[in-house]
Amino acid sequence: MFVLLLLISCNQEPTNVQTEKSVAPISIKGLQNRTYNANLTFEKELQGTEKYKADLYSYHSDSLKIYALVNTPTTEKPKDGFPILIFGHGFHPEPKKYGVSNKTGKDWRPGDYYRGIPESYAEQGFLAITPDYRGHNVSDGFEYTKTSYLASTYYAIDVLHLITAFQGMENVDLDNVYYMGHSMGGDVGLKMLLATDKIKAASLWSAVSASTPEQAIYYGKWNDENWNNISPNSMKNYMARLDTTIQNLGFEYDIASGDPIHFIDELSMPIIIHHATKETSVPYRWSESLAAKLYEKGKPFEFYSYESKHHLFKDENRIKAVERDIKFFKNIK
Repeated sequence: MFVLLLLISCNQEPTNVQTEKSVAPISIKGLQNRTYNANLTFEKELQGTEKYKADLYSYHSDSLKIYALVNTPTTEKPKDGFPILIFGHGFHPEPKKYGVSNKTGKDWRPGDYYRGIPESYAEQGFLAITPDYRGHNVSDGFEYTKTSYLASTYYAIDVLHLITAFQGMENVDLDNVYYMGHSMGGDVGLKMLLATDKIKAASLWSAVSASTPEQAIYYGKWNDENWNNISPNSMKNYMARLDTTIQNLGFEYDIASGDPIHFIDELSMPIIIHHATKETSVPYRWSESLAAKLYEKGKPFEFYSYESKHHLFKDENRIKAVERDIKFFKNIK
C-alpha cells in the first residue's frame, strides 16, 4: 500500500507548474518555468533567548503543509527591516526525527545537530528562517523523502515557495535576502538559486555540488565490498533506486537536466564556499570543482578551506565561517 501511495504522489504534477513541451518539471528549466506562491501562518512561540525570539510558522508548498523555524533578533529593527537568512539544512537519515532533541526526544528545532547555526545569524541581526522541507518532522510529504537523489529538488521547491511568503512579512528587508546551505542543503540551494533572482548572495558549507552520477559513485561505494572495482554493473546497482523513481515519475526526465553543476553559467548571485579538507561525508574536492566551475564561468565567489575532519564546523571554525559569511553578505552592493 505504501509503495502504491508513493507512486501516486510522485506521478501527480503540481497544478501550478508551467512547463514547455518536453521540459521535465523537476529539471532546472522546469523549476525556472513554474510559479511559486505561499503565505506564512503563525503556529506557536518556541524557546528563544535574550538575543532572539523563536517562533514556529507554517506555509503550503504544492498543497503540502511545511513548517519553518523563525529566529527574530530582539535588537531594534533596522529602518528597512531585518535582512533575511534562509538556512537549508542537510540530509537527515530519519526525516521524521528532524528537529527532535536526541537528549529529550522532544521537538526542539533545529535539533541537537544544528543547534546554534541559524541562531548565530539571528544574534548578528539576521532574521533566520529554517524550513523543515517536506516530509521532515511533522511537515507533510514524507513520501518525497524516498525519492533518492531527486529529493533535494522537491526540497528546493519548498524553499522557492517560502521565498514568496516574505512579501507578507512586515519586519524584513526584501532587498537583502540570503541563503546558507549545509551539505545536502547546498544541493537544495544551488537548484533554488538557479530558479530565483530574490537571493542577494549565498553561502555553501560542505556542500553537495557534484553531478548525480558522481554522487552515486561516492555514496554507492560506502555499502559495496567491491568498492575498489567500479564497473557499469556497479553503477547500475548504485543508480537502481533512482532509476526506479524516475520510471514512476509519469514524465520523461534526463538526470543531467536537473544537476545544477551543469547550469553554473546561469547563477546570478555571488557565492561563498566553506569546506573542511579532511571530512568524508561530502568530499572536499566537490567544493574545489564548484569553485573551478564558478571561475570558468566568470562568477564572483570566495572559497575557504578548513584544516578539519568535521562535516559541520565546530568551535573556532564555526565562528570563522559565520563571520566570513556576514562580512561577505554585507559587502555585496
